[in-house]
Parts: sequence; C-alpha cells; structure tokens
Amino acid sequence: MRVVLLGDSHLARVRRDLPVLGPHVCNAAVGGATSLDLLAQAASAGVREDDVVVVSVGTNDAAPWKQVPVAAFGAAVTRCLESAPARSWVCVTPPGVDESRTGGRTNAVLDAYREAAVSAFAGARVVRAEEVIRPLGTGAFARDGLHLGGRAYALLLPAIARTLAEDQTARDIDRENASTVPSAATSKGTRSRTTKPRAR
Repeated sequence: MRVVLLGDSHLARVRRDLPVLGPHVCNAAVGGATSLDLLAQAASAGVREDDVVVVSVGTNDAAPWKQVPVAAFGAAVTRCLESAPARSWVCVTPPGVDESRTGGRTNAVLDAYREAAVSAFAGARVVRAEEVIRPLGTGAFARDGLHLGGRAYALLLPAIARTLAEDQTARDIDRENASTVPSAATSKGTRSRTTKPRAR
C-alpha cells in the first residue's frame, strides 16, 4: 500500500518522520497550497487505484489574502475526490491557528472550511487535527502561530497512522468476506464457490 500526501504545509513539512505513516509514502503536499492545487498535486504524484491518499487543506483557503469561497473550496475538494482513482481517502482537518501570532487569521473563519472539508469527505475517514492537538493549547504551534511544532506532530502523525491502519484492517475484512460465499446445498449434495472481490 502506498500512502500519498496532498495539500498544504501541515503535511508538506513532514519529511524525516514519514516512516511513521508507512514504508511507502509519497509526499506531494506543498506549503501554501489551497484546494485549487489538489488536482495538480494528485497528477504529479501519479495517484493510483491502490493508493491511500491523505489530504490536509483549508488553512490557506481561509487566509485573508486568498479567501477562496467556501463553496468553491468544497467543489475543488470534490473534484479531486472524483478525479483521482485512489483506493481510499483520509481527511486531516485544519488544526487551527494561534490568533495572537498570525496577523489576521482567525479560527472562526477556519471553522467554515473545516466543516466544508468534512462534508466533502463524507464516507471517508477523518482525522480531527484540532482535537488531536488540543491538549497542547498554543504550544502546538511554531513561533508564527500557523505551522505546527514538533510536539503537535508527535500527536498528529500517530493519529494519522492509526487511521491508516484502521482503513487497512477494514479493507482486509471486506476482501475476506467478499472472497467466500457460504456453501449452497442441493438435493444432490453441496458445492462451495467463491466470488471475486467487490469493486470499491
């Protein structure tokens, strides 16, 4: 299984600790990216049908100097989900900001993008980054109040890894259930048969 990371700096800054997420990780996330960049990132990573894609987006869409409309944000995320042939998706929600240090960024504005992301990823797995780092308070952020610090990643990356493991376990169970059909009895005896795994 290959894990592909798309989106903004919250994932782009993960380099040395990529093995926490798995042995095969492609990090195509880029600092400053918005939802409008997701399709190009997916194309550059060559997302395949057996990939699991982790997306962090919304923080830059909400920036005062960008302000991608929330509806356009949701539409861009949906286009990526529908266009890239990934096996499954994981949404990492915007973790928030330390408003005292970000020069105009606010958590109130970010909330709308966070909920739009969760809505667009309906049916996918979601890692609520803001909840994962909450115990750290403002200590979760680097000096700029925007990027995450090492203590935050020490909580967030294992949370993403657990979600990836849960997804893999669910896929394995589905594959096992789909590959076996109970024996069908007839008046002349019984015969067992198997079916191909369901397309997902």
